[in-house]
Amino acid sequence: MGTGGSVADINSEMSIPSASTMKLVTTATAFQILGAGYRFQTRIMYSGSLDSVSGTLNGDLYIVGGGDPTLGSRHYNSEGHQTDFLKTWADSLKSLGINKVNGRVIADGSLYRYDGVPSGWVWGDIGNYYGAGPAGLTIFDNMCILHFNTKFGGDTTELMCTEPFIPGLNIINEVKSDNSGKDNAYVYGAPYSTDWFAMGSIPRDKENFQVKASIPDPELVAALEFEKALSEAGISTSFAPATMREVSKKYPQFVKPELTELLVHRSPTLSSIINIINHESINLFAEHVLCQISVRRSGYGSTTNGAAICTEYWSNKIDGTGLFMTDGSGLSRSNAVSAKFLVDMLVSMHSSGSAESLKASMALAGKRGTMSGLCRGTAAEGRVYGKSGTMTRMKSYAGYVDTTTGKKLAYSMIVNNYTCSTAQLTKWLEALMVKMAQY
Repeated sequence: MGTGGSVADINSEMSIPSASTMKLVTTATAFQILGAGYRFQTRIMYSGSLDSVSGTLNGDLYIVGGGDPTLGSRHYNSEGHQTDFLKTWADSLKSLGINKVNGRVIADGSLYRYDGVPSGWVWGDIGNYYGAGPAGLTIFDNMCILHFNTKFGGDTTELMCTEPFIPGLNIINEVKSDNSGKDNAYVYGAPYSTDWFAMGSIPRDKENFQVKASIPDPELVAALEFEKALSEAGISTSFAPATMREVSKKYPQFVKPELTELLVHRSPTLSSIINIINHESINLFAEHVLCQISVRRSGYGSTTNGAAICTEYWSNKIDGTGLFMTDGSGLSRSNAVSAKFLVDMLVSMHSSGSAESLKASMALAGKRGTMSGLCRGTAAEGRVYGKSGTMTRMKSYAGYVDTTTGKKLAYSMIVNNYTCSTAQLTKWLEALMVKMAQY
């Protein structure tokens, strides 16, 4: 790898969609621009004045989002502990002597400009948990759970509730029950819309079958959940919670007042977040990282701007003609990248100060992440690092190899529109991984 010489090459300059291996471009760029130790910050602030004698805050309490994707995330909190951070915030305010807010909670996710989801994401994805879009104020992985009862006989299902509660959400339930034993339900709905549709099928005879969907307005959920935590801590508010998006719509000339900081919540390190992105292929985290690259360079979060920054960054280092980037996760089919670009980028990263961080974030054949089931018992087990990508008629892998003979390789494999089964294609690609490991 140090010489930059090519070992094997078939159509390496052809740019085609690669699914989640696009996450390598996002995360490699983030290591370079943001740094492995970077932390997102969420600020609790207030307008008006604080009467320390009575413990009354005469103004509004703001949650100012900094793009942190980990607030209440299932990847950092065990079941039942997703709201612990809210309780910590409320307890901290209580310890500061605050007992009453003569105002309301306002959730401010304006850092990412309310873009909803990246362009190129399809209708069939964006209502589902893996199609949750990035937000300046994200909570619970921007994911809600739909609870179904299918113990009625026939194919009838009852949608009992959503968790967390989302006021005004109207879900038209067309989900049927069957004997397949599988979750084949899908949720359709646009960001900020309260009219959603649930379709498909789920197993029969279940009292509480759970289907994961995306939250249409995470900013609103954050405001509601924080107000609830405040109430439980004995801090009252005078008015219903609000969001910066709705306030700005209702009052177009609204200017956010001068705010005073009460506390700052810092996320886990970027390195920790990227490990989850590349081990487990989490779309939402990848999109947040891309938007935060935009924040660092331009002061606001944007998928389009973040992608342009990534493209420019690598075009100044290597031949960037093979990269066409429209999101950070690879969920959009309008992305395209060449195997040559990915390998050139990986070689460049190998000589950077972030080399070990990027490699450690990758899945490992036979050992961990999305490649844990590959190449077990072969020379490739524990030697082929990578990021996998899978979508309909699309399969890809890219990463590094520590060969049995002591060589270091960078590789990329991208296949589109194959006619065999995905299982058969995966076996062929595994065979290539074994050959690489033995090189």
